[in-house]
Amino acid sequence: MEKFDFGPVSLLLTIPSSVYLPSDDTEMLAQAAQSQVPPGSSVLEIGTGSGAVILSLAKSGKKFKQLVAVDLNPDAVETAKKNAKENEIDSKSVSFLQSDLFSSLPASSKFDFILFNPPYLPTSKLDKVKGALNSALDGGPDGLKTVRPFLAEAGKHLAPGGNILLVVSSLQPKDKLQALLARHPFSHSVLLSKSFFFEKLEIWELSQKA
Repeated sequence: MEKFDFGPVSLLLTIPSSVYLPSDDTEMLAQAAQSQVPPGSSVLEIGTGSGAVILSLAKSGKKFKQLVAVDLNPDAVETAKKNAKENEIDSKSVSFLQSDLFSSLPASSKFDFILFNPPYLPTSKLDKVKGALNSALDGGPDGLKTVRPFLAEAGKHLAPGGNILLVVSSLQPKDKLQALLARHPFSHSVLLSKSFFFEKLEIWELSQKA
């Protein structure tokens, strides 16, 4: 078990080797969510991993209409549930589901905010990590393998006026990403930006165009 700080919120997290370890991208998404998501909102997190982001919202002191978190990796779902219990977060406060993006959610479900830290590392067959952790890291040849189906479906699950908070890396081709946004269509603004030794990470807020 290890202590992680996400802005004013501290969490005790146990994270097995098969689950994504919270990193700078996790911290940035948690910071943006705490800043942008108002009380009373319904929130969906795709790819919750250890549960860090959604649990930091649950412990922020705000009251939310609904908090739902999903992950393709069953180990991540069980880990997030255990971390919620460890941090004394009521099981009724956050729902955790195993799901490939939106596949396990009712077609009619809509949220004010959708949070997503996708697998964005451009990878070849030689780069793949063995086991369940690969789904959290492998972004395909251009780092957009999971972002494409996500953007194709996300609009159907946004409430009117809803927004998406998306982690974007400089390792991804921005021209391809912006073309995807134009296709669906979404506008975007950059909420946060931080440079690291091998990449720049940003949090984009996406809004559906009328």
